[in-house]
Amino acid sequence: MSHIPPMTSSSLSNLNFNHSIVNVVGGNQTTVTNVYPETQVSHPRSFNDAPVGRLSAYFTGREDDLDRVEQILNRTQYGIPNCCIIHGMPGVGKSQLSLCYAAKSFDGGLYTYIFWTSATSVDKLTQGFSKVLDLVGHPDRHVQDQSIKLTTARLWLEDCSAHWLFIIDNVDKVTLDFLSLHFPRINAQGNVLFTTRTVDVANALANMTRIPHSTLKLPTLSLHDSICLLLNDAGIRSQIITPVQLNYAEQLVESVGRLPLAVVQAASFIKQTDTTLDNMLQLYKSESKIEVRAV
Repeated sequence: MSHIPPMTSSSLSNLNFNHSIVNVVGGNQTTVTNVYPETQVSHPRSFNDAPVGRLSAYFTGREDDLDRVEQILNRTQYGIPNCCIIHGMPGVGKSQLSLCYAAKSFDGGLYTYIFWTSATSVDKLTQGFSKVLDLVGHPDRHVQDQSIKLTTARLWLEDCSAHWLFIIDNVDKVTLDFLSLHFPRINAQGNVLFTTRTVDVANALANMTRIPHSTLKLPTLSLHDSICLLLNDAGIRSQIITPVQLNYAEQLVESVGRLPLAVVQAASFIKQTDTTLDNMLQLYKSESKIEVRAV
């Protein structure tokens, strides 16, 4: 049997990455199976996979919240991904905040790769983690066994030398077990941004990731930012609005709890139907309130 010498810098030049063959001294060839060096995995150009097209064109305020997300994600960690867990009531703008952070941080060159997945079900998480292999052109992306793909995706995230961000949106109790199995466990080059509706899930994620002080409760918008969002989204020029109309706008955003999703829906209704601010306010005060679907 041929003896395979220790792998050195000189013998690395004899490694055939395409066929996993080591050329041994004397001209003999010994096949080495399951050799997948890092250079065999493609290194794609920089990309942002987050669906930033869903980000409101009139995204308003949240400067302090964006700063807080960046502070949490930029803390020094030793060998493990950094995490920020945004939690808050439905419609408060958790997903919008994560998309805004993704767009700004990518444009600022903070990350080479940004991944995104919905976490509302195990099926969606499975698709999201498997998509990592598609995005990076990994040779195992066509493997049929889903468990192999999920493990390979985790290992790629753990081994990647570039800065990456993974946004895992709307985590629910039913998806916590999946994340505990497939969440990347090492690599300080990676950051993970979670969003969830409940503080219980947020605390469970903090325990799972072993990152203390990583949760951020997202409050409702300030009154000023809520009014700005309403007027901008409704196409009402704030510089010509009267004090009476401003008072109607204030009452309107307060009537929907200053929730960004509800404010945007009210603004959309105003713009599409040419409803006045006072009529819109009366509609919300009546029994025929517009249904708000929080996401």
